[in-house]
Amino acid sequence: ALAQTVETMNAEDGSETRGAAAAVVSVKDSGVLALASYPTYSLSSYGEEYNTYLADPARPLTNRAISGTYAPGSTFKMVTSVAALETGIVAPTTKMMTRGKYTYWSDYQPACWIYNQSRGSHGNINVSEAIFHSCNCFFYEVGRLMGIDTLNEYATGFGLGQSTGLELGGAVGVLDSPEYRSAAGDYWVGGNVLQCSIGQGDNLFTPLQLANYTATLVRGGARYDTHLLESVVAYDGSETLYDYEPETVATVQMKDSTLAAVKKGMGDLVKTGSVSSYFQNCIVSAGAKTGSAQTGAKVANGVFVCFAPFDEPEIAVAIVIEQGGSGSALASTAVEIINAYFAPSEIGTVMIPEGSLLP
Repeated sequence: ALAQTVETMNAEDGSETRGAAAAVVSVKDSGVLALASYPTYSLSSYGEEYNTYLADPARPLTNRAISGTYAPGSTFKMVTSVAALETGIVAPTTKMMTRGKYTYWSDYQPACWIYNQSRGSHGNINVSEAIFHSCNCFFYEVGRLMGIDTLNEYATGFGLGQSTGLELGGAVGVLDSPEYRSAAGDYWVGGNVLQCSIGQGDNLFTPLQLANYTATLVRGGARYDTHLLESVVAYDGSETLYDYEPETVATVQMKDSTLAAVKKGMGDLVKTGSVSSYFQNCIVSAGAKTGSAQTGAKVANGVFVCFAPFDEPEIAVAIVIEQGGSGSALASTAVEIINAYFAPSEIGTVMIPEGSLLP
């Protein structure tokens, strides 16, 4: 599904270097259900084609799902929402007037996407509506009020900028902060927290981190390490030597009302928002968030996270497509993944050869 989406985009604009990745994890225990990285390579010709792969500007040898790092864009806004709700900056019913352009400072006035598009605003909205509309101005204000230390405390709890624990390793990413800027020879100004609050700044995370953050969110705040190894069986099948048991590595404290408010914004996006036309074909209920991550290139990276089913989530999905534009362009791929998992048919079923020792 990921390859088909990327190849369609490449055919439309002639790109030869666009990369992409997808990660799917179990909400139950953060077990990795699927990882995909595009472009990839053939194992059968790996040795003879190694130098060709190595020189390819599309970097097919890079596992983008676990080692590619990307700005999360607006998919980060659930972190900001949870932090704002849990620290009392807003309540689920608090309405905030947004005017399209953020005018707290006279010399730095970033605008919302709707202002840039039509000089419009989202008006008087609460946190669920801010997630639904992806209103930058709402998150600028709550980000400024809480400050970067509080924001990053919650981001760290969700595992962003932290090791996922995966047996294969992977990139840790970057959680932007005054300390990070200083170590990089840069400096921090008050306006940086605004960009961090909408998933920009210098924040860089892997698709697997984004998937596990989403799973941690809908699980209620308990974060587990991701893992590939589920169990180990004796060579003759006589006994199980190891069974994975999830252990909580961090906890994001969330009231039921906090989770409900955040999930409402994500659920409404699927039901009536910008991705609703794609999710009409989804065979289960879901919640989602799009992101367009600015990179300096002409076209932004597309980022998308979702979970399903809505009421009792089983899987969390994250997709990134380099120069994929709006995150909504990735929604059809996400729906294909969800449907493959939940379809009551052979679609998405792993066929285990008879006699295999796999559980």
